[in-house]
Amino acid sequence: MKNNASGGHFGNEELINFRSEYLKDSKDSKEVERPKFDDRMNDFQVDIYFQEKWVDHRLEHNNTKRILVKDPKLFGLLWHPDLYFANARTASFHDVTQPNFLVWIYPNGTVWYDCRISLTVLCMQDLARYPLDSQNCGLRILSYAYDEEQLIIRWSGANPVEVNRGIRMPDMHLKHIKFYTKRDKYATGIWSSAVAEFHVDREITHHIIQSYIPTSLIVIISWFSFWLDVEAVPGRVSLSITTLLTLATQSSAARMALPQASDVKAIDVWMGTCMAFVFSAMIEFTVVNYCIRRKVRTKPKPRGLSEQVHDLVAQYKEKKDKFTNGNCEISYELSLQPNEDNASVQRNFEKKEVREMNQAPLFVRRSLLPSSKRKTIEERINRVEENRKYAQGIDRYSRALFPLAFIIFNVFYWLYYLKYAVSNSPELLL
Repeated sequence: MKNNASGGHFGNEELINFRSEYLKDSKDSKEVERPKFDDRMNDFQVDIYFQEKWVDHRLEHNNTKRILVKDPKLFGLLWHPDLYFANARTASFHDVTQPNFLVWIYPNGTVWYDCRISLTVLCMQDLARYPLDSQNCGLRILSYAYDEEQLIIRWSGANPVEVNRGIRMPDMHLKHIKFYTKRDKYATGIWSSAVAEFHVDREITHHIIQSYIPTSLIVIISWFSFWLDVEAVPGRVSLSITTLLTLATQSSAARMALPQASDVKAIDVWMGTCMAFVFSAMIEFTVVNYCIRRKVRTKPKPRGLSEQVHDLVAQYKEKKDKFTNGNCEISYELSLQPNEDNASVQRNFEKKEVREMNQAPLFVRRSLLPSSKRKTIEERINRVEENRKYAQGIDRYSRALFPLAFIIFNVFYWLYYLKYAVSNSPELLL
């Protein structure tokens, strides 16, 4: 940053003309670093050339050339404006290899002062739209001891702030620099000051690559559980928990570069919504798992004694008929085991019947059961099939609804934060 000031010797009508140039640091000694913004500390760093010019008629001389002053002690004996940076946290002069300053005194009494300073400047940023935000950060320069009656500061020329456009900041894009002068009222009087405001836009490419794309892919991966079988419990649970933990880690990493503030930022809205989608996928699996295992609770109807007797008689007839129809089986067992008596044959037949019920196809096992039990089993099987179809239907709807909802959220999110949301930059703390 270069600052030039010209004006008059200390008095009621003397002026100071101020010129400032912000350049980028390079091998050329006349270039300095552009502002480097720190979101966590709410400040920015800048390395500047600070130049002032004023007129002191007491220093007029007869030489045809300007006089160079390089001795700091000698310069301290001259009158010079006691300008300072009102909103700077820290400031330091450059002294390697010698103090980086010079003073030229022209024959007409004009004094030119040039030095190099490193500054850390306070900038209260509005991070409600982070990382899609724009920031306005100012640097204010004024006299410490001389009020407006003794010293007036003004910018010099039509373009007092010059920028090297060939060098860019990695995380910010400098749109323009606004410069103006103002009169500040304090308890001690009115003071003249010069202000340079940096208007910057945050570079979004880094955040898209590091935050938005990975979290979007994590959300999409969580939808894979909708294509897994409804009874694949280990796979679906592992997928949901893994995506949820990964997204939580990604969200924590995105917040590490930000101050611990209660304001809701754009990145918080994005991360919170992605977390809600992943968590909803886990809730969807819970609902599906419940639906496939649910049981219809029906209150048993009170049965009279006659109905109970009728059921017992029906079961007895079925068992009797089954035993009669099973003579061929008994004969088959007898032919294979001729030395066994009828009681052992009957026991073997019952064991075989149970074994066939466990191994035979479903329709065979049902035919070997009493009608009342067969009816109960058929109802249970039908209920299981209905539950499975209902759970599969939920998965089919989720395959379409979840991506559609995420697309709608993206449309509203990007439209709002890129077009409609306005940054309310706080006033410069000067």
